[in-house]
Amino acid sequence: MGSSIVRAVALRRAVSSLSLGVALLAGPVWAQSVPATETPAADASEAAAPAPAPAAGDIVVTGTRIRSGFSAPTPVSTASAEQLRTAAPTNVADALNQLPVFNGSTKTSQGTNTNNGGTTGQNLLNLRGLGANRTLVLFNGRRMPTTNASGSVDVNILPQELVQRVDVVTGGASAAYGSDAISGVVNFVLDTKFTGLKLEAQTGVSTHADMPLGGGSLAWGHDFADGRGHVIGGLQYFHQDGVGIDQPTGRDWFDNNAGRVTNPVKGGTAYVVIPNVRSSIGTFGGLITSGPLKGMQFLNGGMLAPFNYGTQTGSAFQSGGDGAKSQIALSPSQTRYNAFLHGEYQLSDAVTLFAEGLYARTHTSEASNYLQDVGSALQYTIYRDNAYLPASVAALMDANKITSFTVGKFEGDLPLSVLDSKIDAYHALAGLKGSIGSKWNWDVSYNYGRSDQRLAQNNLTSNRQLYASTDAVVNPANGQIVCRSTLSGMDAGCVPRNIMGPGTASDAVTNYIIGNSVAKLKLQEHVAAANISGDLGSRFALAAPISVAAGLEYRKELGTQTVDATSAAISDGTGLRGFPSALQGKVGAWRTFNPQPFTGSYDIKEGYLELGVPLLRNVAFARSLDLNGAVRHAIYSQSGGVTTWKLGGVWDVNGAVRLRGTLSQDIRGPNLLELFNPGGQTLNNLTYQGRSVQSQNITSGNVNLRPEVARTFTGGAVLKPDFLPGFQMSVDYYRIHIKDAIGTLTEQQVLDQCAAGNAALCQLFTVTSAGTLVVRNKTLNLSVVRVAGVDMELAYHRQIGAGQLQLRLLANHGLSNQTQAPGSPTVQLLGSTTTPKWSGVFQANYSTSAFSIFAQERMIGKAKLDPNLVDGGDISYADNTTPAVFYTDVTLTYNLKTAHKTQFYLTVNNLFDRDPPRSPPQVTSFAMAASSAYDQIGRYFTMGARMSF
Repeated sequence: MGSSIVRAVALRRAVSSLSLGVALLAGPVWAQSVPATETPAADASEAAAPAPAPAAGDIVVTGTRIRSGFSAPTPVSTASAEQLRTAAPTNVADALNQLPVFNGSTKTSQGTNTNNGGTTGQNLLNLRGLGANRTLVLFNGRRMPTTNASGSVDVNILPQELVQRVDVVTGGASAAYGSDAISGVVNFVLDTKFTGLKLEAQTGVSTHADMPLGGGSLAWGHDFADGRGHVIGGLQYFHQDGVGIDQPTGRDWFDNNAGRVTNPVKGGTAYVVIPNVRSSIGTFGGLITSGPLKGMQFLNGGMLAPFNYGTQTGSAFQSGGDGAKSQIALSPSQTRYNAFLHGEYQLSDAVTLFAEGLYARTHTSEASNYLQDVGSALQYTIYRDNAYLPASVAALMDANKITSFTVGKFEGDLPLSVLDSKIDAYHALAGLKGSIGSKWNWDVSYNYGRSDQRLAQNNLTSNRQLYASTDAVVNPANGQIVCRSTLSGMDAGCVPRNIMGPGTASDAVTNYIIGNSVAKLKLQEHVAAANISGDLGSRFALAAPISVAAGLEYRKELGTQTVDATSAAISDGTGLRGFPSALQGKVGAWRTFNPQPFTGSYDIKEGYLELGVPLLRNVAFARSLDLNGAVRHAIYSQSGGVTTWKLGGVWDVNGAVRLRGTLSQDIRGPNLLELFNPGGQTLNNLTYQGRSVQSQNITSGNVNLRPEVARTFTGGAVLKPDFLPGFQMSVDYYRIHIKDAIGTLTEQQVLDQCAAGNAALCQLFTVTSAGTLVVRNKTLNLSVVRVAGVDMELAYHRQIGAGQLQLRLLANHGLSNQTQAPGSPTVQLLGSTTTPKWSGVFQANYSTSAFSIFAQERMIGKAKLDPNLVDGGDISYADNTTPAVFYTDVTLTYNLKTAHKTQFYLTVNNLFDRDPPRSPPQVTSFAMAASSAYDQIGRYFTMGARMSF
């Protein structure tokens, strides 16, 4: 009944939001974006932007700083903002993530169980699955400042209402654009010439009547000073409710989640996927886990009853039975405010002043998980003299001659652990641009970015208070129940707690043991740049003048983090009876999170030169033949100098066939967290020697890191046959080989690769006398990464009746994706759910002046939960295989004939409400029940209205 009421309220709220939005607009709204068949050219004077997009939906060849119309050999996929908003109206990044060149991206709606890195609720684009920090994000051709300590950019903060198009450079581009462009570049091109006013309001709700959203935007552009100046501005608001761990959702795959656990039949040496995965070492009332009373659980009032272990029990987890679910929330709640202003003023015919400012406020909150006090490192010890011990249990202890037992408990009595992040992002830019004669363009600019973040994990237990309050005894002086340590002169104000049974925690207990672990992180970036581009004229011409681009750049990155006193303290249980030995001396006195303070900075000095050399024009075997080369030298204050380069060519055979290829060396320098992370500690369950073992995991940065270096090759063809007007296609092969890749192995990988023979990794962990693993993980230049595959794109458009039909197919076929640490076996990623061998999207759009119908089919190929497991040995074939998945999205738009351009739209994503296939990761302490590669929300309706003046 309660969940039905919640859903009904959510649905009414969503409908009311749209009604209010339409009323405020006095009619529907239509964004003034160009038709999909008319992708506009970029402002030729904008520094560092990829080359202008073509007309009539051309598949482009660009990815260069050269300004003379020269065709560079690096493949680029271009989409107008209208195309992207049609596919995913709430967020341009959501539409980009549907493209097969992106995989493993962090999505706004993705649930998590930690605020480490500050990425909760952010949209982080990940080209090739190589990591968001290896994808360079540009805004109007200039580097965007990072929005989290891991060195990536939340594209949610960009003024999407003013973005004209997005160019995705799918090849190494560090020589042209700088560090981080190993997997490519995503450039959000601003509509700097927009004039008028456009408004939008939207709302949405899932088919399960949850996750309602409401939002709106305003964009404005105006000339001033008799046309010598132009200013544009935008405002945006967005809110969406999340789904917490304590909410029933109606999604059976989530509410009764599956999990991958160790296989008890094979002695824990293999894995099995079990349905309805639950803990076998803890319940909400408390489960006795040791001694003669092991397997008894506490019910209401402290009554004991046998615990149902369900089926397929594997160490810490089981299928069904009485255990608590070990899971995280489906999605966070989020609220965003964005404001943006850009202005230009022509000082003379040859010089223009430009400036812009951006402010974005993001608040994300996620009711993530129940706290767990289970396993050897966390469980409670209850002694015979515990004041809350039921008489019947005391009698059993006496009968069995035991003085204590251990209890594993899921803390349903206490508030949920809530991830809460508040991030203020600032961006300011000022500069001059102009021309020298008719052939040269130049610009100079200063770019400042700052991100102020308050990252909190609320409602955590303080280690000492938690175990001090649990050891409750009777004060012999007055007969009152007190904490035992209080009688010893310690822990003044300690509030005794009864953990035996559900619902036993009082407000006084909660206030005593619960608090918030908080980090305040300030990231800053300063960038000063100067660029010039043009051609060398007829004196140095070959088939045509040689094009040149050159520039200098200085960049400084700074980060400072302060934390609360408890996070920075050492966990100390001195004098406490029953305090787990695994927690003694642990850095950070909260149960989890415990960020540590740090301050760090580094700078980079760079210079680059790029040449475009036209070798041939209009000869028998070549309509044109061009070479393109670039070189950049960067000096890192941490590690010294490194050089990147690119060499490529484009051979336009006859206008119908164009061949292209590049070979490049690209780099990514270590980010602030990789360099200066002072260390954090988490607790987890790992598989060690065939059994599930509690582990204490310690991670830290490394100031001695070097930039990672990649060698990239791309080669392909663009076909535009004369016999089929309106059709064209491209096919490109790519291969990326990264040396000295920066990263850390997961704790499980450390154990597994040690067992496989890597002696160096065996030095990274120890086993305590209590049987707890301690894994120490430092960021290292440790891996070789190899990625290869083929990108394909087909496009066709033609006039049919009164409308235009547009068809587009994009596909990716992965050939290789693997990593290898020194002395370790190769880890295969290709064929996993986040890196399938095949993925693609097919789009069809028919539009007239009155309406348009858009349909999209997305495909994620069949995959394995873990390509490294041997089917039939490490895991059964059925458990390791995930079928191909297809998602259908539809958007209907209707244009009203009014005095203003007006439009209504309705989008249905995941039209057939396809659940994620069974694809759980290995279950540790917390886990989502399905891979992040799949749609976890289900069918979702978004409707809205647009108006332009």
